[in-house]
Amino acid sequence: MPKFKIDSLNVPDEIKESLRQLSNNVSFSKRSTKGANGHLFFGHNKILDKKVAVKYYYWGGDRAYHAEPKQLSEIKSENVIDIYHAEMIGSDWAFFITEYCPNGDLDGILSNGPIGICDGLNILSQILNGLSHLHGASLLHRDLKPQNIFLTDDNRAVIGDFGSVKKVPEGRNSVPGSGHSILYRPPESIQTGDYGYPGDIFQSGIILYQLLGGYLPYEPTAWLNRQTRKKYNEINDPIDKSIFIDEVIKNKITRGKLLNLSSLPPWVPSLLKRSISKATRTDPTDRFGSESAFMAKLHSLKACVPNWCVIDGRIILEGNTSFRLCETTDGDYIVQKRKTADWRIDNSFPATGLGNQILAVESRI
Repeated sequence: MPKFKIDSLNVPDEIKESLRQLSNNVSFSKRSTKGANGHLFFGHNKILDKKVAVKYYYWGGDRAYHAEPKQLSEIKSENVIDIYHAEMIGSDWAFFITEYCPNGDLDGILSNGPIGICDGLNILSQILNGLSHLHGASLLHRDLKPQNIFLTDDNRAVIGDFGSVKKVPEGRNSVPGSGHSILYRPPESIQTGDYGYPGDIFQSGIILYQLLGGYLPYEPTAWLNRQTRKKYNEINDPIDKSIFIDEVIKNKITRGKLLNLSSLPPWVPSLLKRSISKATRTDPTDRFGSESAFMAKLHSLKACVPNWCVIDGRIILEGNTSFRLCETTDGDYIVQKRKTADWRIDNSFPATGLGNQILAVESRI
């Protein structure tokens, strides 16, 4: 039984009526409170005999840029969430019924820490593959972020949450910018209000930065320095406080100061840092020319960068001879080496800090 009563939901009447109709075929079990872009419900489709997610979103506005639900439902990609049904209700709202992803979203995975180079490149390549299908249909996602990347039961990354998707009209190359997720908003959408294909590349670059362990705090006040924090504390109204922080973040984005590449773990090589930097340039014409170009670059890098992994909190470089870095009680690191089943301490590596240990291990492979 659902943990909510439809009549008591704080949602528009059109959505309540739609939920009542869907209840004939979908046994709703719960409502998600995560995210603010629309209304999300989970249940079991009795006809398909599958768990499903039902997402309602507001689409009212300029029809010239509206992505019809039917257009999105025709996108067939292993890296775009499978849409079983899509429909508009009333003049302002629409909904999708999509596959249910039991492994949650990418944000949940990243909350446990960095995932390693190879896994990070694989996930971003899957995201870019899904993005190529959207762009091929002249659709811009405009809200790519870890919370909108879901993991299927076989841990395949799929792009979801289409509430911000816009259709690029023929003869144009951009649409109005989205007001969601300020941390991922490309500079041009702040400066001119326009959002084009390079905007999705920009957001993909931020995701790669996070996948590889870059620092991108979700706590708004974490973006304040001593000077801006003093001004922030002088503001009394909560809304004005929020506006002030938004302006601080926008300023960082437009100046190219949002990402701190030095916060990436020491095992992330400069080649990957340069790719992140290129994807997130302030000038959209300086970014990768397409998602395919970005994907090709990652494919070439994957063949030449050491595959450092993070497994159960341990930093590991796997190969014919594997190496593991273990923190000591005094905060330094020792190197363990494994050729067969057992790990053994290799005292030939000087204990001189994590970064130097990583360079020393890489020099021996």
